[in-house]
Amino acid sequence: MEGRTQVICADCGRTREVSGEMPRDYTDCFRQIVDEDGFVPRPGGAGFLCGACLATYEGSETRDDAEKL
Repeated sequence: MEGRTQVICADCGRTREVSGEMPRDYTDCFRQIVDEDGFVPRPGGAGFLCGACLATYEGSETRDDAEKL
């Protein structure tokens, strides 16, 4: 059985497709986009962030900590 989905950066909209025979090829494809574009789950569980957006991400935790410094 083949799986197919899109991973979309919640900030910039960068999109990558994950596809392949379940489970091995599908998992390997997901690993590849993580390695190439740095996709990670967005803090708080609202989708994904690409590596470029993660590098500049400032969530509520970051703002709260900055105020304490």
